[in-house]
Amino acid sequence: MRPPRVIRRAGAALLAASLLLAATPGPARDRDAPRGVRDLAYGEVLFRFYQQDHFGALVRLTAALERNEVPSHAAEAELLLGALYLSYGQHRLAGEIFERLLAEHEDPEVHDRAWFFLAKIWRQRGYFAEAEAALARVGGHLPASFEPERRLLAAELAMDQGRFEDAERLLAASETADDEWARYAEYNLGVALVRQGRIREGAAVLERIGSRPLGPEPSEAIAALRDKANVALGYAWLQAGEAALAKPALKRVRLEGPFSNKALLGVGWADAELAEYRAALVPWLELKGRTVDDPAVQESLLAVPYAFARLGADGQAADHYLDAITAFDTEIERIEGSIAAVRSGALIDALLEHAHAQPAGWYYRLDAVPDTQESRYLYELLSTHGFQESLKNLRDLKLLIENLDQWKESLSAFDDILETRWLAFERRRPVIDASLDAIDLDDASSKRVELESRIAAIERSRDVVALGTADQRRQWHELEAMGASLARLGDLPEAEELRRKHRFLQGLLLWDLERDYKARLWELKASLRRLDLELKQAQARHYRVTTARDAWPEQFAEMTHRIDELVPRIDALRNAAVAALERQRGFIEARAIEELEARRARLAAYRVQARFSLAAIYDRASARAVPVAEGARP
Repeated sequence: MRPPRVIRRAGAALLAASLLLAATPGPARDRDAPRGVRDLAYGEVLFRFYQQDHFGALVRLTAALERNEVPSHAAEAELLLGALYLSYGQHRLAGEIFERLLAEHEDPEVHDRAWFFLAKIWRQRGYFAEAEAALARVGGHLPASFEPERRLLAAELAMDQGRFEDAERLLAASETADDEWARYAEYNLGVALVRQGRIREGAAVLERIGSRPLGPEPSEAIAALRDKANVALGYAWLQAGEAALAKPALKRVRLEGPFSNKALLGVGWADAELAEYRAALVPWLELKGRTVDDPAVQESLLAVPYAFARLGADGQAADHYLDAITAFDTEIERIEGSIAAVRSGALIDALLEHAHAQPAGWYYRLDAVPDTQESRYLYELLSTHGFQESLKNLRDLKLLIENLDQWKESLSAFDDILETRWLAFERRRPVIDASLDAIDLDDASSKRVELESRIAAIERSRDVVALGTADQRRQWHELEAMGASLARLGDLPEAEELRRKHRFLQGLLLWDLERDYKARLWELKASLRRLDLELKQAQARHYRVTTARDAWPEQFAEMTHRIDELVPRIDALRNAAVAALERQRGFIEARAIEELEARRARLAAYRVQARFSLAAIYDRASARAVPVAEGARP
């Protein structure tokens, strides 16, 4: 028996937490230190993961690892990838990732926790040998809160493979522990002992569970476990021929609970074994009025007339046999309708009706049984791990097909996007060509060389006038022209005064030019350097634009080719997924039909038994009537 679902969900949350913690280096790390997301792609993956979009997280993480977009979270990303692979049943890929990364990890607690949850998931998927191998890799550093569950898991794996003695040895250590896991372990230990034929030892364990007080406000799970232990104990004693010992255990079962029908049936058979048929009729008549689709109720339909017949009330027995035959006929007809519904796919459709409302992968559970006739017959099958895993596979395949359909639809949108971009490029291409042709970078480079030569010549000749402002150069040229005119005046008295003033003005202007020469030369060289940089940038931009313009047709053709290649690839993947979906659907439907046919066969056997017993009653009645008829002859 498994613990309640809330405990299993807590395990799922701890799995994700353990995997994310596993990448933190070293046992001496500061466990309270906040850990931030340093790569944008990894943040996007975590966002999808915590939004329960596990398939989207898996796709994005795979792409991020392939593109090397998560260098700061390499180990975390690998472990999360392993967990996501595992949730979709990719056990080999997940196991390789865990084995590679956890072998290198320094924290033994993280190592043990990861392998523990890996063993849990493998067992849930039915890979018992792989689960045992993973559990064997758990050392002595598992947190104490997980230890009872680890022992229970090891024992369950032993029982799954028929090794009940090993299960007994493993579970014996959990008997004294005061927690819910210990109670489940205790129950499993009792069942394991009974299955080995050690009835009294197993009964002693089950008796402890079945007679333990529930307390003022017991949980439904613990109350159900107590009832189940009492039912198992009662039937163990019945099979051993100890009816008197079976009754006290069966009477402790609640009248309104999941095991009440089976307990009422067992109490009646215990009384019948003790030849107390009137007492046996009390639980059987109560059971007879309950829902007929329960196997215990169906068996009570035969048990009631059997008790009446043993009490000599053949008339009442015959009436009840007739009622039983009618009920069996009706129930067989319903089962046949349920088989037809399963074959038509109605069961699968009902089970997957609310599939999108729950997360995919390992976290998916069938929380509510659909309100259909066939599901009421199959509730025990629906609750098994094997059926749940099969349904999980079916649901994941269905979501995968829908995802592939969305991608195929998106490809046509990509075609439209590329076509739009091509039209936009064709419209812009004349403008781009004209702009590129208008820029003569070779001429600009030549002019830059000329400018550099002029600056070098100015610096060599120290031509201060060449670096003056436009006004200063104009004034200098005017003064030079004026000097030539003054030279032609000769020795006139007025000429000497004018030449003196001319020299003064020329010297004053030369002073200003000399004063600013170095600063202006430095600024000119700096401008030349900036010009060099801008010219290089212009050349680079010109090259990029030209290259992009020339390469775009080839890139467009390449992207179009990639999209064209994706179409058959998606079709092939979809066909494979559809084939797998049909196989999985066929497997689930076959399991359900097998269960329903087993019910129908049991009911058919009950009907034959009822008819045979009814015929026997009629024969006895006829035999009693014959002597009376013969005595009445003359």
